[in-house]
Amino acid sequence: MMMREFELQPGMFIVKRRRRNFRKLFLFRYFTDRALIFFLIVFLAILSLFFVTRAMASDREGAPVKTVTSVCIQPGDSIWSIARDFYTPECGNFLDYVAEIKRSNGLRGDDIHAGAYIIVPYFTNEK
Repeated sequence: MMMREFELQPGMFIVKRRRRNFRKLFLFRYFTDRALIFFLIVFLAILSLFFVTRAMASDREGAPVKTVTSVCIQPGDSIWSIARDFYTPECGNFLDYVAEIKRSNGLRGDDIHAGAYIIVPYFTNEK
């Protein structure tokens, strides 16, 4: 094969180099545009998530909160009478509420003794 001699002129090298750099610059610009769009979408998603959770929290401000209290058992008290005192419609079914009180205190039956303390879950609007 015969090698062809090519005479370089000063302007040709610069033009070729500019084209290469332009191509690299174009690819880099394309990449940064995609990255910018990606980060913009992620930023908007996080921002919308912030506002949605804030709106949900403001809706829940009036909702009752479940908490517990300790009750000293007086003579004549039963689990059923204590459950009747603390029961609200948010607790669900009354029988399930009594079962929850028993489960919270590790009781298997209805036997409780005066002077002992039991934990009673209940709902309140206070924070």
